Amino acid sequence: MSSDGAGAGASENGATVTLDDVVASRVDASASASDAGDASASGMKGGGEGTSGASGASGTSGTKPARRTYERVKLPTPEEVYQQDAMDNCALKTVMSFALGGALGGVMGVVFGAFEPMEIRAPDAPKVAITESIKQGVRAAGARSWSYAKGFAQFGALYAGSECVVEKVRASHDVANSAYAGCFTGGVMARTVGPSGIAMGCATMAALSVAMDKLMDH
Repeated sequence: MSSDGAGAGASENGATVTLDDVVASRVDASASASDAGDASASGMKGGGEGTSGASGASGTSGTKPARRTYERVKLPTPEEVYQQDAMDNCALKTVMSFALGGALGGVMGVVFGAFEPMEIRAPDAPKVAITESIKQGVRAAGARSWSYAKGFAQFGALYAGSECVVEKVRASHDVANSAYAGCFTGGVMARTVGPSGIAMGCATMAALSVAMDKLMDH
């Protein structure tokens, strides 16, 4: 290797490199790095401004969220708790349905009896006083009402009691309980007819119970 006052040269692998060439290459590399840094900073600034503008536009164009409303939770009173426990008692349900069914049957017997045709007496029959005729009508209405009351009371007690028992056994409240209760009630009410009557009563009352539940949207 040789050097002089103007510059120095070096020979490496058969190539000659002067000091001026080394300085020039370093200056070019430094300038390229500076340009790349400026471009990166400019891009980040532009992206930040774009993001800020987008968020600002989104904030201004977005709708205000709806305010949540809350309601006070009302706890049941001890009387309401006792009443609910009593209504869940199968024995009490059966007794209440028996009484209500009997009352409804008695009223229905009187109403239906009013629409029945009057008995026409034969011309040669002895005449009956008005008071006696009224008494006979009252006795007939009472017998009819009592018959209806017994039937409705039995039906109400059987249906309500069986439905309550099935619901507690299955631990579920759905339309299947009504179907089972209707089948049991219909079968028991038609027990005097025979096996065919029991089967028919079971199927008819089960279908009717399910239809009533669907109609009342239970």
